[in-house]
Amino acid sequence: MQSPKPKSKTQKIQSNMRSFVGIICIILLTAFSVHADYLKVSRDAFIKNTPERASNNIVPIKTGTFIMLLDDGVQENGYYHVQSPKTNTIGWIYRTYVRRYLGEMPSEELSVVDTDPMRDNTLYLTNNQKLYAKKHLASGKPQAFYERVFEGFVVAVDARLKIPVWVQYELSIVDIDVTLARKDNFQPDYTIPFGARSELSDYDNSGFDQGHMAPAADMKRNEKVMNESFLLSNMCPQVGVDFNRGIWADLEDAVRKWVRQRGTLTIITGPVFKDENGSINYKVIGDNKVAVPTHFYKIIADTNDPSNTKAVAFLLPNMAIKNKKIKDFLCSINEIEKLTGFDFLSALPANIQESVESAKIDNLW
Repeated sequence: MQSPKPKSKTQKIQSNMRSFVGIICIILLTAFSVHADYLKVSRDAFIKNTPERASNNIVPIKTGTFIMLLDDGVQENGYYHVQSPKTNTIGWIYRTYVRRYLGEMPSEELSVVDTDPMRDNTLYLTNNQKLYAKKHLASGKPQAFYERVFEGFVVAVDARLKIPVWVQYELSIVDIDVTLARKDNFQPDYTIPFGARSELSDYDNSGFDQGHMAPAADMKRNEKVMNESFLLSNMCPQVGVDFNRGIWADLEDAVRKWVRQRGTLTIITGPVFKDENGSINYKVIGDNKVAVPTHFYKIIADTNDPSNTKAVAFLLPNMAIKNKKIKDFLCSINEIEKLTGFDFLSALPANIQESVESAKIDNLW
């Protein structure tokens, strides 16, 4: 048997390169498997030594901390298996204390978001366009929407309609499991200019309720948040009996039940002006001509696991509704987007957004 010929210098280099490439691939695959998913702590919690409520706390973990997700994110008794990159502690954390994200885990130094969520990220101006804008808008820019950010919710008010066109907020169990008495402290939002806002007098003797878009029962974390929910910038004229004080309240109660089941949800609510026979007709109330919507929408999204985002949407007519259940008004998010012109859940990956928004579920959560 002949002994193998010694490798030439070229063959040795090629062999070494193949080994090197193989090692790099293993490193990359390993790194991807480690950083494919991660968690961000949404409220102060503890890492426990076993996935059980009665388990011992190992180490405290602060709100905003990023932690590594182990076992491909499989939950056991509602707990994620995790590792803290700061202390290398391995243990378990309950799902309602964290939000799950896809991609490479940010470093703590990069954890602060440096983008303005209120900025229109679809608008890119050339240097010439910036000069044109500076020239043409030197005396000021008309503002159709007045966006306001409160502790409990974010709202956009239409200066012509005098009502919010969308209200959006994240709601967790800790926000609603609070004992705080409701105070009907309705007030105009004086941060919005006179003439662009609704007034208390607009609702007087109008026959319509001051209908919360972000419900007061969702805003019980403290008195300031409760009071902000009673600003008229959070209100639309709603039919009272058998709507605002009927099926709409039932829907709000259902949302809070789902929050207790799922931990954290995102809620988006607003008015719709739906056409009939090719034209849109709606009432107005008060001296400020506050628009009365024909319908209202509510979108509830569970983005705790972005790879498995779930959402449910409703569209209800602004009228007395009897002998019907909220499930009778299920619709797709796409339907609401067509009616309003808004792009909801736009921060989700495009494929997930399309799947979630096109679906119309048949049953409630």
